[in-house]
Amino acid sequence: MINPSDKNDALEQQSSESLYSAATDAHKCEDSKMLITQALEGVPNPRLIQAVRGHFGGCIQCLSALDLEIRFKLAMAQRATDKAPPSLQLRISESLQRIDLKDITISDL
Repeated sequence: MINPSDKNDALEQQSSESLYSAATDAHKCEDSKMLITQALEGVPNPRLIQAVRGHFGGCIQCLSALDLEIRFKLAMAQRATDKAPPSLQLRISESLQRIDLKDITISDL
């Protein structure tokens, strides 16, 4: 005959493991998001990248986040090559020349 106390202990253990597993999965996703950002900004850590690659195999959200981040970075890189029209460059330059830095305080920033 099974002791009810043992059964409760087993259920508590199983419940605890389920909560830990869910928390671990969420944590891995958070790590993945951080790593995606770091890797695309030139701060890769090979050990972390390898660990997260395993997670990507089973997490469509992280794969989608990586794809979206890459597409965003590519779009921004393409737009960054566009220069402001000469007339705008001239207006900005003239505006900057009219600013007297002695009149600016920290609270203005």
